[in-house]
Amino acid sequence: MVKRIGLFGGSFNPIHIGHLVIAEAAWQEFGLEKVIFIPSGDTPNKDMHHIDKFDRYNMVQEAVKDNPHFALSPVERDRCGPSYTVDTVHILKEEWGPSYEFYFICGTDALADLPTWKYNRELLSCCHFICASRPGNEEKLRQSVNYFGKLGQDKIHFLITPELDISSTILRNLLSQHKSVRYFIPDGVISFIQSHHLYEGQDHGA
Repeated sequence: MVKRIGLFGGSFNPIHIGHLVIAEAAWQEFGLEKVIFIPSGDTPNKDMHHIDKFDRYNMVQEAVKDNPHFALSPVERDRCGPSYTVDTVHILKEEWGPSYEFYFICGTDALADLPTWKYNRELLSCCHFICASRPGNEEKLRQSVNYFGKLGQDKIHFLITPELDISSTILRNLLSQHKSVRYFIPDGVISFIQSHHLYEGQDHGA
């Protein structure tokens, strides 16, 4: 029997409870063996607010270390140059072998933009997508699924998640103002942020 593995990519700058809730819900609802978190590496077209890939990786490591069905991959951290999701999936498929199929976990914005991703049809051909969706985005998401025709209908799935009005941008701003982020960010991650003086005295807009 083929086993299912979840892949959860992102900048995780910083990782927060919203990410963990989505991962836990996907693990449960889709019967995943593991959810592998994949912090992004160097991303020239996205502002990382002076937080390097090693610090972001280490924050995720702190956040997931106590959950036996969460794991962490350095595949994008250790790769040089531009990073495409399809390359990451191919590498992990080779590592894990044919007994596993992959489910890439993303949010509504990522799925809505999927038609603009490079190698998007190749990506959908080699893995499923789980979209953590919220009410109100149905039409935009339907358009994205329809863009891929039968491939989209077969490979894109939806996960209804609790309403958590939280974002890494909001948390960066709170941290820069030395305000509490308790319960929004796991305690171990907060300790890491404080001990490494991350997000201090900077403008942390979108």
